[in-house]
Amino acid sequence: MSPRPQDDEDPTTMLESPVVVAPAEPEPEEEAPGPFMKRIREQQGLSLTELSDRTKITKAILSALEDERYDDLPNARIYVWGFVRCFARELELDMDEMASAYVPRWEQWVINNDIPVD
Repeated sequence: MSPRPQDDEDPTTMLESPVVVAPAEPEPEEEAPGPFMKRIREQQGLSLTELSDRTKITKAILSALEDERYDDLPNARIYVWGFVRCFARELELDMDEMASAYVPRWEQWVINNDIPVD
């Protein structure tokens, strides 16, 4: 971008500065939904105990959601979906967006591990 001409300068006499483009940085890998919720919870200063008291979801389930330890979650999509939405609501995150990001990852794990689902 050229410097702006002063009122008394002739804009046709201004030289264009060469544009220096910084090398593109690689796109950071998108943060997984579980660790994202954990980071937001910690930024808000909420403990798992406080979140458990508010949501009535056990600390074990909340911790499993954050760490994406799918084998510690119920084998029912509706429960995982509900837990994620409830967790997101307490953090004032978009419930649908979080469930839409989290549940397919859980479903893929279920498929890959041949887990029977209720």
